[in-house]
Amino acid sequence: MSQVLQEIQKKLVFPIDFVSQRQTDRLVHRTLLFGTIVASLIGFFTQSLFNLMLSFGATIALCMVAVLPSYPAYNKKRPEWVKPKIRI
Repeated sequence: MSQVLQEIQKKLVFPIDFVSQRQTDRLVHRTLLFGTIVASLIGFFTQSLFNLMLSFGATIALCMVAVLPSYPAYNKKRPEWVKPKIRI
């Protein structure tokens, strides 16, 4: 069973560099803030909690599509790690 879980864990790792982490964090916060405000306004003007939840769900889905996959643009600025001097 542990082999199955290890394979699943390997599939769920999305590598991303440090600079892109900061950019995606900002993108998530701005998208969710803007989406929350828009969803609240939609819910207020239509007087419908369903419309509010639907628009907020769409915002979350949009945010996940923009950030969750490991796009190649998120790995352009990989840091250079110190190479070991000892060869094995």
